[in-house]
Amino acid sequence: MQALKDNLTSEAFWLRLVFMLLSLVLVEVAASVLVLLVFLQFLYRLFSQSSHQTILQFSNSLGRFILHSYRFLSYQTEDKPFPFSDWPEAEDLPQAED
Repeated sequence: MQALKDNLTSEAFWLRLVFMLLSLVLVEVAASVLVLLVFLQFLYRLFSQSSHQTILQFSNSLGRFILHSYRFLSYQTEDKPFPFSDWPEAEDLPQAED
């Protein structure tokens, strides 16, 4: 019962809720953008038989942002995702064989 009372009166507890709600909105937008990028990459590859490197890199960093956001939302980390921290860099991707 003490934990409940402490959480209800804790400013940090409610502030984290605000960060979580903002992160949830941003991750939903990011997921929609990622679906669009998947479609664009498919079309690009259909016509050129190779992947568009800019789309590859951005979708990689976008995926890392989504992962970081879900880790924050599920209490696996206290590190806040973008825009409260730096945008994640894309991982080094192996060159795709075309």
